[in-house]
Amino acid sequence: MARKAGVFHTLKIAALAVTCHALWDAQPASAQSLTFETGFERLHSPKTTIEGLHRFYIGYQATPTLSFGQSIYSGAIGNAGGAFFWGFEGVARLPLSEGLSVSASGFVGGGGGALQVIGDGTMLRAGLALDYQVSQDWAVQATGSWIRIAGAPINGPAFGLGLRRQIGTSAPGGWQPVLDSAGIFTTGLSSPSGVLDRNGNPQPNVALVGARALFDLGDQLQLSLSTAGAASGAQGYMQVMTGLRRSFAFGNAALFIDGNAGFGGGGHIDTGAGPLFEAAAGLRLPVTQALDAELSLSGVVAPTGSFRAGAVSLGLMRNFERTRRMRVAATQIGSERWAYSGGFSIQRTGPGYFLNNNTARHVVMQESAFDYFIGQNTYVSGIGQTTVYGGAAGYAVGLLGLGYQLELSPRWAVALEGHVGAAGGGGVNTAGGIVGSLRGELDYRVTENFALSLGLGQLRTARSSGMSSHFASVGVKIPFTTR
Repeated sequence: MARKAGVFHTLKIAALAVTCHALWDAQPASAQSLTFETGFERLHSPKTTIEGLHRFYIGYQATPTLSFGQSIYSGAIGNAGGAFFWGFEGVARLPLSEGLSVSASGFVGGGGGALQVIGDGTMLRAGLALDYQVSQDWAVQATGSWIRIAGAPINGPAFGLGLRRQIGTSAPGGWQPVLDSAGIFTTGLSSPSGVLDRNGNPQPNVALVGARALFDLGDQLQLSLSTAGAASGAQGYMQVMTGLRRSFAFGNAALFIDGNAGFGGGGHIDTGAGPLFEAAAGLRLPVTQALDAELSLSGVVAPTGSFRAGAVSLGLMRNFERTRRMRVAATQIGSERWAYSGGFSIQRTGPGYFLNNNTARHVVMQESAFDYFIGQNTYVSGIGQTTVYGGAAGYAVGLLGLGYQLELSPRWAVALEGHVGAAGGGGVNTAGGIVGSLRGELDYRVTENFALSLGLGQLRTARSSGMSSHFASVGVKIPFTTR
C-alpha cells in the first residue's frame, strides 16, 4: 500500500459514515437509510498468502431493498496483513419471508499490498448472501462470492459469514447515528526489544497519522471509527480500527478509555493475517469552543503476528456535541455544512513518473473526498485515492487542503482547491512521498442533494526528482448538513 497515504485515504470511512448519518438525519424518522455490513470470506483455492478477506460496508439505503455505498476489504486470513482494497459497492435485497432474505452485491475498487498484487490492482466482487433476521436491527449472513483481483492469481469463489446492522428501522428509542466529534491524530509506536518485522530485522519505531470519528451511543459511551497510515518508520503501513470509548466527564474536559479491534499491515510490520487489538486511556481537554485536544497512551498487539507496541497519541477533534449543546442553550438553530464526493481520476504519466519499466500512459484512480465548510465559501478538503488501472497496484494518494467555492447560478458552481499530502507505492516515483496538488472543479447540481463534478489539476512531488502529472476527474458530489 502507499507510503503514508493512509492518513487521508483513511478519511474515507469516517467521511462515508458522517455522510450516511447526515442523509439519515434528513429523512423521515421511519425511513430506511443506513446499512452496515461486516464479515469474513475465505478464498476457495488460495494461490497467494491472501487466503481470506474481511469486508466492511457502509451504504445509504436508497429504497427499502437497494443500497449504495463504499467498502473496504482487508487481508484477514493467511499471512497477508497489509492487503487493502477500497471501492464502491451496491446491495440489492429481496425479502423471502418475515425473517429471511437474499441479497446480491457488486463491488468495484482497487488496491494491493502484502507483495501479492502486481499489475492494475483492480478488484471486482459479485456476492450473494442469505440473511436471517435475529432482531429488529441485526441479521446474520451466510455469504458466497466470486472475487477477481487483477495482478494476483485470485479469480474464484469465496465463502464466509457476516453481520448486517440496519439503521433507521428501530422502534422509538433505538440508536440513531449522531456524530459527536471528528478529527485527526498522530501516534508514535515503539516496540519492545525482540520484536521483529517480516524481514527478521528489529522492528523500528513508527509514526502514524490518521483520522477518527466518534458517534454517540448514550451515557458517555461512543462508537469509534479510525484509520491511520505510516508517516515514518514503516513505509506502506495502514490500519483500520473500530471500537468503543467510555468517557468520564469533568465539565468540558474528560478522561476516557478505549477498546478497539481492526486490521492493519504493510511496511514490513509483522501483523500476520492482519487482525489488531488496542486498549487505550487518555485525556480530552477543550482548546476552543469547537476544538478539543486529546492525549492518550495505548498498547497494540497483532494476535497472528509478532508485532507488539506501546503508543502515545495526540489528536485534534472538532466537537459537534458541545456545539449542539450551546445552540440549544442559546435557542439557536444552526447546522454544519459538508460534502461527500466519489468518482475517478485519470493521471497522465510521462518521463520520470515510474521507477520501474512500466510504460502505461495513464493511471486511473478511484477517489473519495470529504469537504467541511469553515465559512460560507471556504472549506477543508480531504481526498483519498487508490489505483484501479495502469499497472501500479498498491499506489495510493492522500491529500488535505483548503478550497474555495463560488456559486455561479442555482445549478452551477466552480471551486479551486490546493492540497498537500503523501503518495507512494506501485512503482510510482514519489521521491520520498510528499506531494502537492492544485485543482479546479466545475459542479452541475442535478438535484438539491446531488451534483455532477468535473475537475482538472496537477499533482507533483515536493522534490524536483519525482513525478509531475496532470489529471482529470469525474464524479458525483453530495452536499449535506449535520446539526
